[in-house]
Amino acid sequence: MSVYVIAAIFLLLTLLAGYLFISHSIEKRKVQRQRLVTALRARRNSFRDLATGFPAGFLSNDLTSLLYRALIDCCEQLTVLEPKDHTHSEQLTLYSNLLSAIKENTQQARVRLDNPQQIKEAHGLLQELYKFVMQQSALKQINQVQTDAYTDQINRMLLQMSVDGHVFNARQAQQAGKIKLAIHFYTLGRKALAAENASHTFDKQIAQLDGVIAKLQEKLDSAGEAAPATEGPAATGKAAAPDSSKEWKQFDEENAKWKKKQIYD
Repeated sequence: MSVYVIAAIFLLLTLLAGYLFISHSIEKRKVQRQRLVTALRARRNSFRDLATGFPAGFLSNDLTSLLYRALIDCCEQLTVLEPKDHTHSEQLTLYSNLLSAIKENTQQARVRLDNPQQIKEAHGLLQELYKFVMQQSALKQINQVQTDAYTDQINRMLLQMSVDGHVFNARQAQQAGKIKLAIHFYTLGRKALAAENASHTFDKQIAQLDGVIAKLQEKLDSAGEAAPATEGPAATGKAAAPDSSKEWKQFDEENAKWKKKQIYD
């Protein structure tokens, strides 16, 4: 009789162990599923903001198409994971239509961001897009040629936005009459371009910045010699801004030509 009792106990323990194992596995899958849903929702929201939250022409058609394909992939997975949430299928249809429309549109002229908050936001979102491209490359979803093309465009945009941010700060400093500070920010922009200028792509931009910096430095030196004890920020700003405007206008023109040719070639 004791043999049967021992066997029954052993069977019960086996069943209990199996039940606990299965329960743990189910709970683990639930946690993994929820993590995946959260990650997909976060990616969808980030890429949606990058694709639709900035002026038309900010992104190239190539990068916009990449974003829509990523959004479609997110929505497809979310549709499977959360079949009761009909917004996923609606968004899937929306982004599929937008992707089709992109293929029929010609590339718009490059739009620059001149708002520091927008620049900061776009910088972070583009970094997320860069990570996505590298992930897709590792998974062999895109080939090396596509990877290089996408990462080159993203890196150029990140660089140009950094330069645009420095230029914005420099102009603000000029308007406030803080010429030394303006020179500092223009110099930061120049250094950023010079660091990536191994192929001499940015020679003209660097030369234009050099001209702006030289003019401002000349005016700063002249103001210091003429009135070292009475020089005021407002007076300095008024003296420097008019003479540097021509050089900066030339820089803008060269900058626009470069971005239109290089970023989306």
